[in-house]
Amino acid sequence: MTTKNIFGNDWSDPIYFDSLGYDADIFWDKNGDVYSTWCGINNAVDKIYGIWQNKIDIRTGNSLTPAQRIFAGTLPNDAAARPEGPHVYHINGTYYLLIAEGILPLSFRFLLRPTYALFKGGTDVHHRSTIQRGPSPSGPWENNPKNPILFNGADLTNAVQDTGHADIVQGVDGKWWGVALGTRRETFLFPVTWEDGWPVFNGGQPLTEHIPSVLKDVSPLSPYSNTFNSHTLDNSFYFVRTPYKPFYSLTARHGYLRLNANSYAPGDRDSAALLLRKQTAYEETFETRLDGFKPADSLTEAGVSVYYGDSLHNEIGVAGSINGTASERYIVVRTIVQNQQVGPWALTTANATVTTVARYKLATADANVRFKVIAKPTSYSLGYAEGDDAEFVFPATFDSVALSIAQAGGFFFKGTSFGVYNTGNGKPSLVPADFKYWKQDPTTPALTS
Repeated sequence: MTTKNIFGNDWSDPIYFDSLGYDADIFWDKNGDVYSTWCGINNAVDKIYGIWQNKIDIRTGNSLTPAQRIFAGTLPNDAAARPEGPHVYHINGTYYLLIAEGILPLSFRFLLRPTYALFKGGTDVHHRSTIQRGPSPSGPWENNPKNPILFNGADLTNAVQDTGHADIVQGVDGKWWGVALGTRRETFLFPVTWEDGWPVFNGGQPLTEHIPSVLKDVSPLSPYSNTFNSHTLDNSFYFVRTPYKPFYSLTARHGYLRLNANSYAPGDRDSAALLLRKQTAYEETFETRLDGFKPADSLTEAGVSVYYGDSLHNEIGVAGSINGTASERYIVVRTIVQNQQVGPWALTTANATVTTVARYKLATADANVRFKVIAKPTSYSLGYAEGDDAEFVFPATFDSVALSIAQAGGFFFKGTSFGVYNTGNGKPSLVPADFKYWKQDPTTPALTS
């Protein structure tokens, strides 16, 4: 898409390219030629990934030359190398190709599930950035003898892992900077210098959460509070998927966020009545209050979710009685964590997680219930308090790896969110869930200049 003003929200219709793959990069050569460079496979059987390229007509997206593989990466040429994320540059008369590469093979990853905290699908601790240079946008490429130029996975004690998908840019003052992805799908900024015609990332040192004497960190964190007195939600909230129809209202009950349940629950590969907002800090508390919720049965359930993805999410909510007693309500705590391999049998998507459900009887049939989630760097705690003045009780605490490392056979490219939900757990529900407020209180880490 094109625009004359990237801030004006006025874009052209999409222009589609012919390339089959992902991580497409567009490079304009000095003579006006335009190259599309992407990660693709050799064929649908072997599925050996490589960096592919062709010339295109940028106005139509049509191919002008056949696609050719211009680079196979620096690692052994197999399915575990996965060279991807290409960027082509022309700097001081030399062409450069910067790529990301390296994943742990799935077969080997399953064998290592007892140490699952170190490995995940797709981009993982083996990910790195390498750079090559050559006489044309298509090579042939000379390998940088100091490759990889970014690889935090060489030391698993580094707080930042899964580094790759880098890009470089020169500032108006002539200084060079780089950006890259790292766990937990955060973007890192670092200085770039040049030695012998090669870029050097961050002085050759691993990326860290803070780079002293280089950048002045100003924390963007601030407490968030919403009492739902407006008729609209701010744009910090989101859905997992596009809802089939509206499920929330700020006008049905003034001063409340009302969620109308549907048949889907958090974790279903569908559009649950689940409203989310990002967790913003390693240490953060999330609190809300569910007012007067009267579940019709054990399937009727509303509460809060700590959500990482369809396969990894944890809830604490209010549900009805299993035996059908109308006046009884229960706190339902549902935790999902990664399974650990036992013996030589590899985990699959069918047994990659373990779900634990516990129920705690409430004293009243309709009193307000407050929920609190306490997030710490290495743990999450789920708590509740019945009534407006009672102390919080925390029936569940689990390792934060359950919300930061994907299960066997899966991967996520995002962090954790807090959410509220209302579900009929497979059946329609007519019971609305009214939430009085939403509070997030992050702890700002100490920063040094």
